[in-house]
Amino acid sequence: MTCCDNIWGVVKTSEPVFRDIIVSPTFQRLQGINLGPWCPNMPFYSTPISRYQHSIGVLMVLRIHGASVPEQIAGLIHDVSHTAFSHLSDRIFGAPESSKTQSYQDDIHESFVKNSELADIMNRHGYDPDKILDESQFKLKERELPDLCADRIDYSLRALPHMHQYGKLLDCDEKVLAKSFVATPNGFVMRDRISAQTFARAFNKTDEEIYSSYNSAFYEEMLAQICRESIARGILTKEDFFHMTDMQVIGKMHAAGVDFAPLYRTPSQWRQKTDQDGVTLLQKARRIDPPFLDENNNIQRLSSVDEDFAKYFAACPKYMQYKIKTR
Repeated sequence: MTCCDNIWGVVKTSEPVFRDIIVSPTFQRLQGINLGPWCPNMPFYSTPISRYQHSIGVLMVLRIHGASVPEQIAGLIHDVSHTAFSHLSDRIFGAPESSKTQSYQDDIHESFVKNSELADIMNRHGYDPDKILDESQFKLKERELPDLCADRIDYSLRALPHMHQYGKLLDCDEKVLAKSFVATPNGFVMRDRISAQTFARAFNKTDEEIYSSYNSAFYEEMLAQICRESIARGILTKEDFFHMTDMQVIGKMHAAGVDFAPLYRTPSQWRQKTDQDGVTLLQKARRIDPPFLDENNNIQRLSSVDEDFAKYFAACPKYMQYKIKTR
């Protein structure tokens, strides 16, 4: 199987397990699940990136950097348990403050995979699903913030062209940055201080402007309200979110005459100061402090050598909190 990608180039795999996973219905569904937040008036959504593209990108990152086949499989399937509208599930099905961590998809991942055809595919090819799903043994696929990992690397590089389209020029190129990562036994590092500064600036700015922004939180809450009401009215079921794509769910609501007017509200007109009464919106913040190789080939953390960045990073919140009017 040959994977071709604008960022990672051409990567070939010989193990049939990858082909069988990719052609499976569960994985194919990811072509209709958008990677970014649902923001109808932002170019990031008008030119969507699918979780299908991203998942294959994670496989490519891991393969390029010599990860084991089990870790590559884990990377390929890491997003299959996303519902329609991705992290909107935290607002619809998660705990009251789940949007602070956006962990709903991770919490259900193991049970979802084991109850899908993916477990049978892995078993048929001689790979134990329990070992594939044990993230503790994989240092390149996933790491806690503020570290680097294949997942974080791929989705951030895919967002950069959309940041530029949105008018947020970051003075960097995703294809150049893609060559700046080095795999070590304990995870990814940047090849030098300059690349670490460039990537940290691009990643953190993208999170501020897109993923954890007020507009993203606002539009997600508006869509979540519409979805919650549709479930309450029997128009949608919880299962729909696990088996349908974004637009299939939208289509089902459209067919039932659901009012989508809240999605076209102007976010700034609904914003309240945090000390005023209103609905509190919580949104996960993703900020990195990347490790890099210094001139002596020792691993340093960017905040340990860059005083300005250290001050910035120390002030970064773990999550964002916004307030909107109740009506």
